[in-house]
Amino acid sequence: MSEIIRTHGLKKEYKNEIAVKHLDFVLQSGEICAFIGKNGAGKSTFFKMLSGQIQPTTGELQLFGMTDKDLLDARKKFGFMIEEPQFFMDFTAKQNLEYFRIQRGVPSKERINEVLEIVGLADQPKKKFKEYSMGMKQRLGLALCLLSSPDCLVLDEPTNGLDAQGINEIRQLLITLNQERHITILISSHILSELKLVATRFVFVNHGEIVEDLNADALHQKSKQQLRIHLDQVSKAAQLLEVAFSDIDYQVLPGDWLFLYNHIEDSAAINSLLNNHQLSIYEFQIAEVSLENYFLELIGQEELK
Repeated sequence: MSEIIRTHGLKKEYKNEIAVKHLDFVLQSGEICAFIGKNGAGKSTFFKMLSGQIQPTTGELQLFGMTDKDLLDARKKFGFMIEEPQFFMDFTAKQNLEYFRIQRGVPSKERINEVLEIVGLADQPKKKFKEYSMGMKQRLGLALCLLSSPDCLVLDEPTNGLDAQGINEIRQLLITLNQERHITILISSHILSELKLVATRFVFVNHGEIVEDLNADALHQKSKQQLRIHLDQVSKAAQLLEVAFSDIDYQVLPGDWLFLYNHIEDSAAINSLLNNHQLSIYEFQIAEVSLENYFLELIGQEELK
């Protein structure tokens, strides 16, 4: 795989705050990478630095291996949807895209028909933008991103404001673009359950920093069933488990909690092991963990540090 994006020590500082601090990030071709964080975590600021809307305070940014003055050419290989596109209300989809085609110097007029077909808007050629549903507006935004035949899409909240059907349509479209047209995608969304259905990689950010970076398989392992144990002598419990299970995958959390990510089927034996060594167990539970809960637990831990 080739590198699409590489940043090193990327930082954006405003007068009273640091929006992004020392961000080291690599996006490989073919990925659908979910960028996950609370409001104010630095997601949109990072995306705007990628698009050139704002400039980094310090740090290095490479797009397709290009830096500095060559970034303008590199950005032509991207399709950005960071803020809601300003379409003309009384124009049809074709008329809107024709305006942007001329503005952006896209040579082929036929490309308009191609992208409208891709996003499923080719069947209502006379409908004006002001008559569009929210889902149709978002799909036209994606059509605009695809107009210049990009190799990578950077999408900030592409399902914002959509109903369940609209969200499903966008999800299926993104999967198709990635798998059939080999377009790399960097995406953020507040609907984490949807990201879990589409992304191949998950990057969690908090206070302008990456706090965890997992591929889909690793996230599945960590966000499926967990054995959560609240007890005294957490360090002793961890040592006992390491001896009993050489491949034990666990994490010690603040407040004397021990989270186990494997050997859930051995919960009875684990309970007996800890009891036999006179450890006091206050809570012992198997929990199903959604991506939302995993994220909240992760961010909660980071904020305690």
